[in-house]
Amino acid sequence: MINQLASPSVCVIDDDEKDYVHIGNALNELFVSFIWLSGAVDQLPARPFNRVQLVFLDLHLTSSLGKDAASYTANVFTKVVSADTAPVVVVIWSKYADDKVAEAGVPPEDQETESELFKRTLFEAEPKFKNRLIFLEMDKPKKDRPADWSDRLQEEIKTALGDQSAIGLLWTWDGLVKDANAALTASLTDLAEETAGGADTQLTDGHLKEVLQRLSKAQGESDLSETTAPGHLVAILSQLLMDQLEHAGGRQALAAHGAWLNATPAGRTKASVSSKMNGFLLTASCPDGAIPYLPGTVYVANDIGSFLSVFGSDREHLEETFCSVTRSATNSAQMDEWYAAVRPVLLEISPVCDVAQNKRRNARLVGGLVIPAAKIGAMKKGGDAWIVLPPGKATVALRWPLDGFAADEIKLVFHHSLKVTLNAAAERQWFSPWFRLRELPTTAIRNPHMSHGSRVGYVSVA
Repeated sequence: MINQLASPSVCVIDDDEKDYVHIGNALNELFVSFIWLSGAVDQLPARPFNRVQLVFLDLHLTSSLGKDAASYTANVFTKVVSADTAPVVVVIWSKYADDKVAEAGVPPEDQETESELFKRTLFEAEPKFKNRLIFLEMDKPKKDRPADWSDRLQEEIKTALGDQSAIGLLWTWDGLVKDANAALTASLTDLAEETAGGADTQLTDGHLKEVLQRLSKAQGESDLSETTAPGHLVAILSQLLMDQLEHAGGRQALAAHGAWLNATPAGRTKASVSSKMNGFLLTASCPDGAIPYLPGTVYVANDIGSFLSVFGSDREHLEETFCSVTRSATNSAQMDEWYAAVRPVLLEISPVCDVAQNKRRNARLVGGLVIPAAKIGAMKKGGDAWIVLPPGKATVALRWPLDGFAADEIKLVFHHSLKVTLNAAAERQWFSPWFRLRELPTTAIRNPHMSHGSRVGYVSVA
């Protein structure tokens, strides 16, 4: 259980204890918790830390210089910091960071510094780090350390980090989330106190366990089982955490960043950036072990024949519904290419309340296509029977790859005539979860779909 706490946010990597002591004192006097690693192989963690935000790094963890030192330190870094963690501020704190690395045949002015050599070696070892690390530098004296070095280091640390506004905001947000979680666990403890019989009773793990059991039961109701209980607890804790975050003083905590947040970024937003932001804002991953037919889930059809059959459709009908180009004797190859490029999908649009009450017998799904950006020009989208996401010229970056589907940017298009109701308790093999739409875009599709199904037609005589 103690391993759950073994993931520091600040790390000092330095083999010289005389140096480490001073920066350790400086961080301690700033009330910053950290972990120190000498870089020795037997001291490295079993797997890289995935919550590191700040690293103070000495470039020379052995007696070597040049390429050997860069290679060794890069290897240590990859063992300490996960390449999936970002952004990470790396403060290079080394006596020799600016020293040139002599190389035969290379003029002195073109020779790399120790710092540059380390970065290049690290990026060659793990290319993902190139766009995940922010490098800063702090001087480390080569000669005798001043008597007040720990005090000076406090100011040097503040100065080195001072201009990183976006990083400062993200660190503030990280603190807000932790504060909100602390308030949540305190609230759970208050409930446990009530469960225990009042403030005069000694709190135990059993009292907390009872609170968590009752919360899981309240959320899961008749759906509660050994398999589903963890998911129900996550659902309720997520809601309670959001309640705390909304009242955690976030606006006040981030007020210092208001001016630069309000400023307009230079230049136009690249289309690829907009697409990735849309993917970030509109889509999410499917949770592991999720119940079948979770609202918002986009299912990809593994068997096209079964997909068409469940809607009483066929290939010709699918092309007529979604493609603005009519198949003819002269464009069969073009239509075949379009048909091969798109992916039939289903979207689960059952109301969330039906699922939360655990009384749903049937799942409601609407059919549509995932269309690569290159094929959007041939997409049919006119009339209120079609729902296109995102609207306009924007696309969504696809964050979850699918075998045989190479497109990075897509549009989703659904047609209200392709609707089906399935037994919510039965899983099927002909389609599988791909990704999930967030609740707002799901609602934006669900509501028009329900409205379209309740249309009334009138016949009048002039």
